[in-house]
Amino acid sequence: MTDFSDDERDARAQAVIDAYRPVCLCNKIRRGVVLRAIQAGAKTFDMVRRRTRVGTGPCGAARCGPMVRGMLGEPVDTCRFCGWAILKGPAPLTCPRCGEQN
Repeated sequence: MTDFSDDERDARAQAVIDAYRPVCLCNKIRRGVVLRAIQAGAKTFDMVRRRTRVGTGPCGAARCGPMVRGMLGEPVDTCRFCGWAILKGPAPLTCPRCGEQN
């Protein structure tokens, strides 16, 4: 059995928690599923959507789209009210999750 330092153990525990965080609220798709699709070669939002169904729910990717695009390396900002991802663009930026202007 491998002995991990406290920092390594905490980092591994946080990675597991992060993998279970929801990305697509409509379809209940978690961050780990999206990360696996990206690691398997999905390079665009459309490729991730085809592999995971993320962005195919009733909101039409209004909520999950910015988060997935951020995971793909596109420029995003973070909502100062709820912490959700917002695609960068002309100000004011409106959060797709809470509706607040940032």
